[in-house]
Amino acid sequence: MAGFVYTIPCENPNPKSLFQTFVDRVPLSNLHATSDDSTRSAEDDERKRRRKVSNRESARRSRMRKQRHMDELWSMLVQLINKNKFLVDELSRAREGYEKVIEENMKLREENFKSRKTISEIGLNRCLNVEADQIWTV
Repeated sequence: MAGFVYTIPCENPNPKSLFQTFVDRVPLSNLHATSDDSTRSAEDDERKRRRKVSNRESARRSRMRKQRHMDELWSMLVQLINKNKFLVDELSRAREGYEKVIEENMKLREENFKSRKTISEIGLNRCLNVEADQIWTV
């Protein structure tokens, strides 16, 4: 409503009617400040001041929450890095153990092969000896 221009009829320049027309058509917010308005303005200023203080406090609490959250995230990051190092070390030890077991397994297979070969040769010699004895006795 502010900023509108009202045309006032000029036929009857009676000051009372002009005032009444003015009061009827102009919103109260466009009138100059009176003592009630100055009180209201002081109340508004106080309300704005309290709102600013409240907003600042809310922003401070929000920054504190954000800082606490960041601290918690950093703490979790440090814990996860340490846990990762521990797991990498454990994996390395497990790989070393695995390689030792594979090496030992290969040695045992070689020993097994040699033992079977020796047993086979002994068994074959026995059979040959038995056959040779049979041949000579015949």
